[in-house]
Amino acid sequence: MARIIGQVESLKSLKAELYKRNITRFSSVGDINRFCKEFTKEKLIVLESQENLLIEEIKQKSESISVNGNRLELVRSNEIGRLDASIENYKKSKENLEKKRSRAFFLVKVILFFKIRKLNRKILYLTDNYEQIINSSVSDIENEIYHDSNSLTYLSENKQKVIYERSKPEINKLEHAKKAIDELRPLIAGAVGESLVEKEIAKLSDDYTLINDYNLKFQSPVYNRKTNDRIYSIQLDHLLVSQAGIFILETKNWSKKSINSFDLRSPVDQIIRTNYALYVVANNKIRLDKHHWGTKQIPIRSIIVMIHAKPKEEFKYVKVKLLKELNSYIEYFDPILSKSEVESVANSLLRKGY
Repeated sequence: MARIIGQVESLKSLKAELYKRNITRFSSVGDINRFCKEFTKEKLIVLESQENLLIEEIKQKSESISVNGNRLELVRSNEIGRLDASIENYKKSKENLEKKRSRAFFLVKVILFFKIRKLNRKILYLTDNYEQIINSSVSDIENEIYHDSNSLTYLSENKQKVIYERSKPEINKLEHAKKAIDELRPLIAGAVGESLVEKEIAKLSDDYTLINDYNLKFQSPVYNRKTNDRIYSIQLDHLLVSQAGIFILETKNWSKKSINSFDLRSPVDQIIRTNYALYVVANNKIRLDKHHWGTKQIPIRSIIVMIHAKPKEEFKYVKVKLLKELNSYIEYFDPILSKSEVESVANSLLRKGY
């Protein structure tokens, strides 16, 4: 299996754009594709989940009303028993005091009179406020039943509205993610294409080293006399180092319509420009093992990898290959570098110190 270094640029850019939109649920292009396929299903799952929660809530409220109804009757019954017992006890106490008062001396009669009057007041308070006291004892329970009953009625009569309102925040998140994905389709297509190229290259042996998203800035610009162009930096989708030399891989996940469009910039000119700058750097800055015939050269080949379709034309200095043609084309070339030289070239390019 080929050695893979770094992450594809489109995927990094895609994750950054999603993060700006507060979308963190995707870790790969596969996650995004699955989300798009399951988008409608996910919304239905949210609605079904809220419907199940609502059914359970209605059931719980019905049970709560029933339990509280039984509790109310028990509390009311206990309170009636307590009040009746208190009134009866006060009356008995009053009768006993009245009997004592009839046989008592004057001073004792006066004292007992006030005690009897106090008992009369207690009896009168309890009898006059009998229902109010009972109602007060069960008021909290009645309030619970009242609120649960109102809530149960509303939920039962407005099921779809409640389900929609409760599902809305989660569905809004899903629709926000879907809208972002639709807006980022070009980036996604690029990430898909570059990921497919990475997977294809990974099938090669460990003699190959693939560097994803290779960027190089030059302290002094590379000057191309033929085009009068000063190159200050290069950026590659993939850089493949092998015993056959270096391969520059530019990935395009374009349709046939895009290939024929004059609005899209030609990748050929750009990859030729990149090839020239990398050739100058690699063959001037990277030292290979000595050969008795002279200084060895590092071949650099440019490949535009098309995922779905490619133009029929051939281009000077650049090969255009379909993804399925890529590995066989790369393996066609004979090795001219040793394994230690391949490692040295890859490490030198990774240092980016030019």
